[in-house]
Amino acid sequence: MSAQPSRAHARSVHAYVAAAAPVDGRAGTGVVFVDAQGRVLRRVGRTLPGVTTRELAAFRGILYALWNSRRLGSPWVVVHSDDPGVVDRINGAREVEPPLVGPYLEVRALLHAYRGARVTAGETPWGREAAAIAEAARERDTSDDIEDLPLWGGQQAAELSSA
Repeated sequence: MSAQPSRAHARSVHAYVAAAAPVDGRAGTGVVFVDAQGRVLRRVGRTLPGVTTRELAAFRGILYALWNSRRLGSPWVVVHSDDPGVVDRINGAREVEPPLVGPYLEVRALLHAYRGARVTAGETPWGREAAAIAEAARERDTSDDIEDLPLWGGQQAAELSSA
Protein backbone atom coordinates (compact mmCIF):
# COMPACT_ATOMS: atom_id res chain seq x y z
CA MET A 1 0.00 0.00 0.00
CA SER A 2 1.33 3.42 -0.79
CA ALA A 3 -0.65 5.67 1.58
CA GLN A 4 1.24 6.90 4.61
CA PRO A 5 -0.50 6.84 8.00
CA SER A 6 -0.76 10.13 9.84
CA ARG A 7 2.18 10.48 12.17
CA ALA A 8 1.20 10.53 15.82
CA HIS A 9 4.79 9.86 16.78
CA ALA A 10 7.83 8.42 15.03
CA ARG A 11 7.57 5.23 17.12
CA SER A 12 3.81 4.85 16.85
CA VAL A 13 1.97 1.82 15.56
CA HIS A 14 -1.14 2.26 13.47
CA ALA A 15 -3.65 -0.58 13.67
CA TYR A 16 -6.28 -0.71 10.93
CA VAL A 17 -9.23 -2.74 12.24
CA ALA A 18 -12.26 -4.11 10.42
CA ALA A 19 -15.09 -6.37 11.51
CA ALA A 20 -17.10 -8.86 9.50
CA ALA A 21 -20.75 -9.14 10.56
CA PRO A 22 -21.79 -12.44 12.17
CA VAL A 23 -22.94 -15.28 9.94
CA ASP A 24 -23.83 -18.74 11.26
CA GLY A 25 -22.83 -17.86 14.82
CA ARG A 26 -19.42 -16.35 14.19
CA ALA A 27 -17.95 -13.05 13.12
CA GLY A 28 -14.48 -12.11 12.00
CA THR A 29 -11.99 -9.36 12.58
CA GLY A 30 -8.99 -8.27 10.59
CA VAL A 31 -6.12 -6.05 11.68
CA VAL A 32 -3.26 -4.59 9.69
CA PHE A 33 -0.44 -3.22 11.86
CA VAL A 34 1.65 -0.48 10.22
CA ASP A 35 4.58 1.50 11.61
CA ALA A 36 4.86 5.29 11.41
CA GLN A 37 6.94 4.99 8.23
CA GLY A 38 4.15 3.11 6.46
CA ARG A 39 5.67 -0.39 6.62
CA VAL A 40 3.25 -3.25 7.28
CA LEU A 41 4.35 -5.04 10.43
CA ARG A 42 1.70 -7.73 10.62
CA ARG A 43 -1.62 -8.80 9.13
CA VAL A 44 -3.96 -10.79 11.36
CA GLY A 45 -7.41 -12.32 10.83
CA ARG A 46 -9.36 -13.91 13.66
CA THR A 47 -12.59 -15.82 13.91
CA LEU A 48 -14.95 -14.67 16.66
CA PRO A 49 -17.29 -17.52 17.60
CA GLY A 50 -20.43 -16.57 19.50
CA VAL A 51 -20.32 -12.88 18.56
CA THR A 52 -23.86 -11.75 17.80
CA THR A 53 -23.38 -8.21 16.46
CA ARG A 54 -20.99 -6.39 14.17
CA GLU A 55 -20.46 -3.77 16.89
CA LEU A 56 -19.22 -6.42 19.31
CA ALA A 57 -16.91 -7.77 16.60
CA ALA A 58 -15.56 -4.24 16.08
CA PHE A 59 -14.91 -3.81 19.82
CA ARG A 60 -13.12 -7.16 19.95
CA GLY A 61 -11.00 -6.23 16.95
CA ILE A 62 -10.03 -2.93 18.57
CA LEU A 63 -9.16 -4.76 21.80
CA TYR A 64 -7.00 -7.19 19.86
CA ALA A 65 -5.28 -4.30 18.07
CA LEU A 66 -4.58 -2.44 21.33
CA TRP A 67 -3.25 -5.52 23.07
CA ASN A 68 -0.95 -6.49 20.21
CA SER A 69 0.25 -2.96 19.44
CA ARG A 70 1.66 -2.93 22.95
CA ARG A 71 3.27 -6.31 22.34
CA LEU A 72 4.94 -4.83 19.23
CA GLY A 73 6.74 -2.50 21.61
CA SER A 74 5.15 0.82 20.77
CA PRO A 75 4.20 3.26 23.52
CA TRP A 76 2.01 5.17 21.03
CA VAL A 77 -0.88 3.74 19.01
CA VAL A 78 -3.51 5.00 16.62
CA VAL A 79 -6.35 2.55 15.97
CA HIS A 80 -8.31 3.16 12.77
CA SER A 81 -11.69 1.40 12.77
CA ASP A 82 -14.20 0.84 10.00
CA ASP A 83 -17.08 1.28 12.48
CA PRO A 84 -17.78 4.97 13.23
CA GLY A 85 -20.50 4.09 15.75
CA VAL A 86 -18.10 2.07 17.88
CA VAL A 87 -15.46 4.81 17.61
CA ASP A 88 -18.07 7.37 18.74
CA ARG A 89 -18.87 5.19 21.76
CA ILE A 90 -15.19 4.81 22.68
CA ASN A 91 -14.58 8.55 22.34
CA GLY A 92 -17.65 9.50 24.39
CA ALA A 93 -19.74 10.98 21.57
CA ARG A 94 -22.40 8.26 21.75
CA GLU A 95 -24.03 6.31 24.56
CA VAL A 96 -22.76 2.78 25.22
CA GLU A 97 -25.57 0.22 25.29
CA PRO A 98 -25.52 -2.36 28.12
CA PRO A 99 -24.33 -5.32 25.98
CA LEU A 100 -21.27 -3.28 24.93
CA VAL A 101 -20.29 -1.87 28.34
CA GLY A 102 -17.78 -4.67 29.10
CA PRO A 103 -15.83 -4.36 25.83
CA TYR A 104 -16.03 -0.56 26.07
CA LEU A 105 -14.46 -0.59 29.54
CA GLU A 106 -11.74 -2.98 28.36
CA VAL A 107 -10.87 -0.68 25.45
CA ARG A 108 -10.78 2.36 27.71
CA ALA A 109 -8.50 0.52 30.15
CA LEU A 110 -6.09 -0.54 27.41
CA LEU A 111 -5.94 2.97 26.00
CA HIS A 112 -4.40 4.02 29.32
CA ALA A 113 -1.56 1.51 28.87
CA TYR A 114 0.02 3.80 26.26
CA ARG A 115 1.87 7.10 26.47
CA GLY A 116 -0.41 8.21 23.66
CA ALA A 117 -3.41 6.44 22.14
CA ARG A 118 -6.42 7.34 20.07
CA VAL A 119 -9.16 5.62 18.11
CA THR A 120 -10.38 7.09 14.83
CA ALA A 121 -12.88 6.11 12.15
CA GLY A 122 -12.55 6.30 8.42
CA GLU A 123 -11.89 4.37 5.27
CA THR A 124 -8.27 3.77 4.27
CA PRO A 125 -6.48 1.36 1.93
CA TRP A 126 -5.23 -0.65 4.91
CA GLY A 127 -8.72 -0.58 6.37
CA ARG A 128 -10.04 -2.15 3.18
CA GLU A 129 -7.34 -4.79 3.43
CA ALA A 130 -8.33 -5.42 7.07
CA ALA A 131 -11.97 -5.81 5.93
CA ALA A 132 -10.97 -8.47 3.40
CA ILE A 133 -8.97 -10.26 6.09
CA ALA A 134 -11.97 -10.10 8.47
CA GLU A 135 -14.30 -11.61 5.86
CA ALA A 136 -11.83 -14.42 5.15
CA ALA A 137 -11.38 -15.09 8.88
CA ARG A 138 -15.12 -15.34 9.43
CA GLU A 139 -15.41 -17.89 6.63
CA ARG A 140 -12.60 -20.10 7.96
CA ASP A 141 -13.51 -23.07 10.08
CA THR A 142 -10.97 -22.51 12.80
CA SER A 143 -10.62 -22.51 16.54
CA ASP A 144 -7.99 -19.75 16.28
CA ASP A 145 -9.98 -17.02 17.95
CA ILE A 146 -9.06 -14.09 20.15
CA GLU A 147 -11.00 -15.13 23.22
CA ASP A 148 -7.76 -16.01 25.03
CA LEU A 149 -6.69 -12.44 25.68
CA PRO A 150 -6.00 -11.98 29.38
CA LEU A 151 -8.67 -9.31 29.85
CA TRP A 152 -11.37 -11.68 28.66
CA GLY A 153 -10.23 -14.90 30.24
CA GLY A 154 -8.85 -13.88 33.60
CA GLN A 155 -5.81 -15.46 35.21
CA GLN A 156 -5.99 -18.81 33.41
CA ALA A 157 -5.86 -17.14 30.01
CA ALA A 158 -2.99 -14.91 31.11
CA GLU A 159 -0.99 -17.98 32.09
CA LEU A 160 -1.78 -19.64 28.74
CA SER A 161 -0.85 -16.57 26.69
CA SER A 162 2.54 -16.21 28.39
CA ALA A 163 3.44 -19.88 27.93
